Amino acid sequence: MDKKKITAIVIAGAVLLFIIAVDLFLIMSKKQDPVESLQKSIGYADGKLQFTIPETYNDSWYIQISGRTQMEEGGVSVHYLEENSTGKSWEKNRTYSFEVQDGYSELTMFLSIDGQDTEIDLLRYLPSSK
Repeated sequence: MDKKKITAIVIAGAVLLFIIAVDLFLIMSKKQDPVESLQKSIGYADGKLQFTIPETYNDSWYIQISGRTQMEEGGVSVHYLEENSTGKSWEKNRTYSFEVQDGYSELTMFLSIDGQDTEIDLLRYLPSSK
């Protein structure tokens, strides 16, 4: 075999391996755990907690954000982004946020995805003074 044929075969093989690697990467990135994806997106900035709905979201998901704050008159239940929860109107890749306040005794995000329930403790994302 001459050098040109060998070079062409090597280049074709390298291109094929590259295409396979890209396909595997895309497959693996789509299979990322949706809870993990959502959890990685949670953050705090400018007095607000924020999170991004992952690409894997569909309207079978249920997301509820609730907690309790301590007031002078006792504990008060709080709920955030309820209209999105009840209307299942979350949008893929959209970032949502809500203002937080002082005095939470608990703050959680409850998720139900494909029959699996998970609670994320949102207090851990708040600055220690909140």
